Amino acid sequence: MDSRVDRIGCYRQLLRQPLPPQTRRTLEWLLADAVRLLARASGSPSWDKYTPPKPVAIADEAVAEAARLVGAQFANMQLYIATQNTLLLLAYRNFDPGFVGQFASFRPDGRTTCSRALACGERVILEDIEQDPPFAPHVPAARMAGFRALQSTPLKNRAGRPIGVLTTHFAAPRVLSTDELTALDTCARRVSLELARACA
Repeated sequence: MDSRVDRIGCYRQLLRQPLPPQTRRTLEWLLADAVRLLARASGSPSWDKYTPPKPVAIADEAVAEAARLVGAQFANMQLYIATQNTLLLLAYRNFDPGFVGQFASFRPDGRTTCSRALACGERVILEDIEQDPPFAPHVPAARMAGFRALQSTPLKNRAGRPIGVLTTHFAAPRVLSTDELTALDTCARRVSLELARACA
């Protein structure tokens, strides 16, 4: 099945669940955007991209900034929907539709870096995904996507509760410098505040 159709299906399934109002509006926008992209891919007439909800706009800026700060080839940002224990992909850079469809919405499995960062409340770094046994089930997808290293930084509200994850990915094994990690922390703090306000 086309990964774009899978993505639409997972959004529709999640929309059947109880959700906070702003999260529902964001998810409805993501669904409409996925349908638009599918129509464009199939050759149907497309329409101009309409203004995204605030959480998506924040995520778009965040992934661009995070990738620039550390020279990452790929990046993504997820919103954590606590009521459904689900990570929802808000924005991404340079991933193909297959990867996006696979991780558009999923329950943390304790193996991905975003799952682990969410659980422990601290940044998780894999300098080489092939040297990390828990990540093994996701190595084939990572190879297909084109990355070998990544870091995931949790986003939290003022009460310290998780609201999302910001991740950067690298095409080759990578060690991040102290300066790069400090810059990511600064970015994550700002994005956390903006996302918390947008989702309030």
